[in-house]
Amino acid sequence: MANDRDDPLDDNEIKALSATVSVVVVNFNGRHHLESCFQSLLAQDYPTELIELILIDNNSQDDSLEIMAAQFPHVKVVRNTENVGFARAVNQGAALATGRYLALINNDARADIHWLTAMVSTLEVHREQGVVCVGAQILDWDGEQIDFIQGGASFYGFGYQFLYGLPKEAVQVETCEALFACGGAMLVDREVFLYAGGFDEDYFAYFEDVDFGWRLWVLGYRVLVNSTAITYHRHHGTSSRMHTSQIERLFERNGLMTLIKNYEDHHLHQILGPSLFLMIQRVLSASAGVVNWDGFDFIRAVDQNIQLGPKQLVPTLMLSPLAALKDIIDDLPRLWQKRLEIQTRRKRPDNEVFPLLWYPVGWHYQFGVCPASTLDIITAFGVRDLFAETRMHRVLIISPTPLDEDITSVGVRSMEMARCLSRYCYIHLAAPQQIDISLPDVQCVALPRDDQTAIQRLARDAEIVIVSGCSLLRYPGIAEMNKILVVDLADSSYAGQDRPEANRALESFNRQLRVGDFFLCADERQRNLCLGMLTSQGRLISDDYKQDPDFRNLIDVAPFGIDSDPPRHQHQVLKGIVPGITVDDLLILCVVENWDSCDPLTIIRAMNFVREQRPDLKLIFLSYRQPNPVDAVEPERHQRALNLAQDLGLYNQTVFFHDCEVSHAERSSYLLEADIGVSAHLAHVDPQHFTLRTSLLDYIWAGLPMVVASGDFLADTVAERGLGYTVAVSDAEGFAQSLLSLAANVELRAAYAEAFAAVREEYIWEQALRPLIEFCRNPQYAVDRRKKMLDWHYVENNQDTQASQDTQASRISKLDAIIAEKNAHIAYLEDLIERMESGRVMRLLRWLTSITRSSTR
Repeated sequence: MANDRDDPLDDNEIKALSATVSVVVVNFNGRHHLESCFQSLLAQDYPTELIELILIDNNSQDDSLEIMAAQFPHVKVVRNTENVGFARAVNQGAALATGRYLALINNDARADIHWLTAMVSTLEVHREQGVVCVGAQILDWDGEQIDFIQGGASFYGFGYQFLYGLPKEAVQVETCEALFACGGAMLVDREVFLYAGGFDEDYFAYFEDVDFGWRLWVLGYRVLVNSTAITYHRHHGTSSRMHTSQIERLFERNGLMTLIKNYEDHHLHQILGPSLFLMIQRVLSASAGVVNWDGFDFIRAVDQNIQLGPKQLVPTLMLSPLAALKDIIDDLPRLWQKRLEIQTRRKRPDNEVFPLLWYPVGWHYQFGVCPASTLDIITAFGVRDLFAETRMHRVLIISPTPLDEDITSVGVRSMEMARCLSRYCYIHLAAPQQIDISLPDVQCVALPRDDQTAIQRLARDAEIVIVSGCSLLRYPGIAEMNKILVVDLADSSYAGQDRPEANRALESFNRQLRVGDFFLCADERQRNLCLGMLTSQGRLISDDYKQDPDFRNLIDVAPFGIDSDPPRHQHQVLKGIVPGITVDDLLILCVVENWDSCDPLTIIRAMNFVREQRPDLKLIFLSYRQPNPVDAVEPERHQRALNLAQDLGLYNQTVFFHDCEVSHAERSSYLLEADIGVSAHLAHVDPQHFTLRTSLLDYIWAGLPMVVASGDFLADTVAERGLGYTVAVSDAEGFAQSLLSLAANVELRAAYAEAFAAVREEYIWEQALRPLIEFCRNPQYAVDRRKKMLDWHYVENNQDTQASQDTQASRISKLDAIIAEKNAHIAYLEDLIERMESGRVMRLLRWLTSITRSSTR
């Protein structure tokens, strides 16, 4: 469900809003944030008389309350005698509030002037559809990066904020349904908030908003996030004071409470077991490099002379999940009563909530957990079966080229991957520099070229990453993130290049072969070549593939495809438009994807034979955009073709050159005005094994009979399926005779229509990408990669592990040291500010300020 409008309301529409709103701010030692927060609330364009402001203070030890009394005396203030946490404080504010709607905003945030208006108007417009809660887009303090815009959860209750840290301009966002609204900036019907039980006060902090949103959906309500309601946030102004192990305990405990309370009985029974297994897995992960588990095995302990002492020092982070589980067990009767209260009021089944999770079977790389064993647990307990009827896995597709109006063939392939997979997976489509397309259920992201940090932030939220071309050279960090990596080799070209470019391409190719989990090729010939190269990398070990003797689970064929919709003639582009080409001429079209791999000279020599018998046959060279426009140079072969046409007296009489490159969207008009397609290539290995002539697929799409040079897979298809003629490479006379034979058929397109229709069905994108679709619906690590992961994850002394990452204990120590240093710095700054404010200069400034205010009054 999208918002009916995303533009700001005009003044008359704002005045027409009549709902009262109570804004609740929770504060704990946030004196430095309060002024900017409340000033932004006072500046709202929402009618001032309808806004009530409330501050709940969690026993701050700074002068927060003095600042509120001095600067914002009209704000209702409640001071707690202890820090009761965020959830309980919000509930206090809701009980005190008098407004129809309850708005929440963090104390370390400021609101855009339209914030309240945007949220209230969205909720009012969609109330009849059951919407009772609206979230906001949260940006960083400078408004440059995303803090929150999309939220989801794993099946085991952990909440996520997707797109975090990405540049705001890079992401296309719109108002949409969501599992929950972030508690740092949201609006909710106050009566519904109280009826639903408010935030669960046992959460203290973290995931209370996830639990509340999930509960709203269970109770039959709906939640939206409005992309035009904006706040600006100083991230983690409070949580930075907490110890890492304390934060992780809250994550673990609150996630487990969320799933226990909100699942239906039969789903809870299926979910609880694997959730506990994953919790224990995180315990083991935190022990890596610290606990020697071999000592608990009698035989290994004897062999290695390991002596177990009565005590074992372990990192506190290892105990965080156990502390969370202790909380659950100690308070299980009360937690179970909460569950019963929710389930007795259930209005919506789980299968209607599942599509909103957006990360149902995601696993936590940030906790150092071995993803291969996580996948084993999810599979063994049938969790995938639970979500089989909805989208399940998150996929990041990295296009090697921009996706603008001049989209290239490789860009089209990335776009079609996203479109076809979006029915089954949650898709992020990333491209360098620019994305001008919009696809249903696909989140498009445009990033600066070579922005390693941004790509890794996107990949962090994905389970599967699809790369092609030189993407792993541009973004090498992806290969180190233990994602399931799909490598698309269909457009790879490595032969016949200059030495530096060839070395770069080969380096990229070999790196992809070493780290990929699933490979896609354009045809069987390219697959055979890549199988040999995988063998040279030691990837094909027969013992590992007893269930997959032909290695189709590792490398399969997914050719370029064609649109399922037929081409449409939009306007006249060639016949009767290009001087020298009349509407009665028979037009031969040669689409040039890359001048360096094309053989235009043979075709031009053929036309020198043809014009003697059929002067009405005209040839035009048409260029699609270069596959890699950043690195493209003016091709020498184009100039040689132009010179030959002039020397033979064919230029602009029989042979024509279209000066402007044709975009992907425009090509259908050119294809439909042509009568014959032609394609010739040179006699080298590249077109026969590495690349696919996508121009031939365009001819198939348009039903254009063709004459093509032999030697590649599609040329064989032309010959075997009766789509035209194939000719030996560089055989100008053969091209001429074949062109004349086709031209002799008066009803040319009609004669070949049936053959083209049959082949077209085999190459539509959904069919061409079927191996990729099936893999992403049931993704797996390659067998050899999975074995390496399982081998190194719990082994302390593995050299590869030590070389690639610190031990878990080392990471914990670093995090704790950073937090301790940050807290010490905060304490120093607070002390410095306090001493400055108590100094003579500050007392003088305050005295002058008070005199100025008095004179103004």
